[in-house]
Amino acid sequence: MKKIYKYSAIGLTYALILSTSSCSNFLSVEPTGSLTEEQVFEKIDNVQPLVLGLYDSYRKCKEGRNGLMPYLGTDETQQGNYQLISSGDQAGMDKYNGQLNATSTQVASIWNNRWPAVVSAAKAIYALGLTKEDPERANKLMGEARFIRGLLMFELSMFWGEIPVIDMTKTEELGLGRQPLDVVWQYIIDDFTLAAENLPESYDGEPQRATKGAALAMLGKAYMAAPESTNLRDFSKADDCFKQIIAMGRYRLLDQYGDLFRYDNPNTAESLFELQFNNVWPDCNFWQFDTGSRAVDSWFSQACSFSGYDFLLPTPFAYKTVEEGGVWEDGDTRKGDALREDFTYYTNKYSSDGSFQYVTPDLSKTQWTGTTDELDPHIKKYEDYRTDALSGLGINNMWNSGKNFAVIRYADVLLSHAECLNELGQTADAITIVNDQIRKRAWGGTLPEDKKWGTLSQDDFRAKIMDERMRELCFEGWRRIDLLRTGKFVELVKARNKWANESGTIQDFHKRYPIPDTEIKTNEAFTPADQNPGYN
Repeated sequence: MKKIYKYSAIGLTYALILSTSSCSNFLSVEPTGSLTEEQVFEKIDNVQPLVLGLYDSYRKCKEGRNGLMPYLGTDETQQGNYQLISSGDQAGMDKYNGQLNATSTQVASIWNNRWPAVVSAAKAIYALGLTKEDPERANKLMGEARFIRGLLMFELSMFWGEIPVIDMTKTEELGLGRQPLDVVWQYIIDDFTLAAENLPESYDGEPQRATKGAALAMLGKAYMAAPESTNLRDFSKADDCFKQIIAMGRYRLLDQYGDLFRYDNPNTAESLFELQFNNVWPDCNFWQFDTGSRAVDSWFSQACSFSGYDFLLPTPFAYKTVEEGGVWEDGDTRKGDALREDFTYYTNKYSSDGSFQYVTPDLSKTQWTGTTDELDPHIKKYEDYRTDALSGLGINNMWNSGKNFAVIRYADVLLSHAECLNELGQTADAITIVNDQIRKRAWGGTLPEDKKWGTLSQDDFRAKIMDERMRELCFEGWRRIDLLRTGKFVELVKARNKWANESGTIQDFHKRYPIPDTEIKTNEAFTPADQNPGYN
């Protein structure tokens, strides 16, 4: 059968035409002359560009506000007040009210910007199945393509549950509709398993490429996150993955937590998979634009490296101390590296009451008249000093922020390893890992006795490891997934997200996003009955 598929900018919308022939016209590289598709892709040099292009496709899923959108609505991050009152249906992303529905453009953006990358990965996997040359090289490329597809399917299923599975060799069997969770998660696990088996431990001079360590980390995470109904959740298999990474000896915690977020220190020994950004369009990530302070922008313009528009802010729980009802303990150095609490710009400084002390008196600038949270603590991890007008580095606009972003860090591997040990009944060993490695670094290399975790029950460890993951990995994109896989999503979001708490409308069905109505209307494999419960 000859299968011709087209996908549009509307997520996974295809036109499917069946006619008689033997192969697929799915690929973006067209046969030339009298060569058949099989002959074109017998040459591995014709396939490698498809695979290497996947890294750019995945990176584009993370750029700008669309990349940060899934961070909204957790107990860790929420949108700023001005954004909430000025951006219409965007408010529903934190309030979990009727504004979060199938017509939400915010939900559609998360869905739409991932499916083209899934399709690109499926194209590459299909092409590699036709490749005849250099099996070792082909296996490595297959590992990379399967890693990217697995990574995207992992995210999509965590956010939406049952999703389509794009496999060019099984299009008639799978179609373009939603697949059962056990089918979806078996694909995710198989993708990461094959990637871990075929990827090398490193690529000289190509830090953007997926490695064995990254694949093992995601395989471990998949075993931890697979819905229990699939019978694929397995903490023992997950821990085997993390133990293999530790045994490699390739990765280590940096001595100083803050060194992880320096613009001039990319691809550290703690990074297992890192997105490569820079300050030149179109390779920026633009995140400082969305996480900086609107008040600072008002005073100092976009040429201050911590200006921005308050799209994504820490929740009060994520910036307050334990004594104030938050997550931070006295002496934890990670807080100062993760959060901006001081808005001093050289000798110019805001006062706590919102008034402004200006180095040169200016009667027109005496008071900020914002809407409550523009001077509350902000996210510091995305600040890029190169964008500051006074840095001397010539960028001069926070829109051009472009620090690298470590998707998977060794600290996450250690915390996941500890979590698995606890689930396997080895809580004492889990506590040792957290104390002697993660928390020891957080207190500058010497963990005070009163900050060491003592004897804990299995349930107590579960609660404490979630707070520790927030302290270590805050604003790095894992919190929604952590809340979902541990069953804490509704409870903790309702208690800690300011807007969800005030609205009081979050329900169990909000653990999933609605399927965009554009997908239901344009994908013939979807019907209104495919909508996630609660959004009909």
